[in-house]
Amino acid sequence: MAQSQPGWQDWHKITGSDQPLPYSSGFSNLELGGYLEYQDICAQAASAAQEPFTYWYRLSDLVLAIGTGEVENKCQMGDEVVATYRSTAVLMGIDEPYCLRVNTDVGGGLRVRDKRSIASRQIDFLPNGTEVFSLSLPALIMTDETGRQWLSMEQRSGERQLEGWASVSSGAGEYVNFRLCDPDV
Repeated sequence: MAQSQPGWQDWHKITGSDQPLPYSSGFSNLELGGYLEYQDICAQAASAAQEPFTYWYRLSDLVLAIGTGEVENKCQMGDEVVATYRSTAVLMGIDEPYCLRVNTDVGGGLRVRDKRSIASRQIDFLPNGTEVFSLSLPALIMTDETGRQWLSMEQRSGERQLEGWASVSSGAGEYVNFRLCDPDV
């Protein structure tokens, strides 16, 4: 199936309940409850139609690049999508501390800001190759009103500790300014 939205990987068919998935999700009661509701809608529709459904997932580009992003699930019968559900996803094998490396395609590095906005005060500059750490697992990624995605991060160097926000990308499907420090995760 073709990728239908910028910022998302292709859809992958879930072939069985014992299929290992490359991510974990359901990090809050709200997300877990939403997923259970999605499953219930799919099960009720399959029962009413008396036909099996196909289940699919796709990951946002961020999951593979930086280890945290979103997963979207869908159930469908034939070509008809019955229900979808999005939640936070973390690539399997990621543990705290959660290390990312600055890897921009423009300007040789990233500005760190005190708030998640280009208009906010710049508090530092991190050149490409600098290692930073997410302040949480899953990483806290917020989108501003322009669609720019921001990462809550810290950078440690000896006695120095810097906390702030750095731009992950200018929008869904755009270049991602970080990479996992350990690409074999």
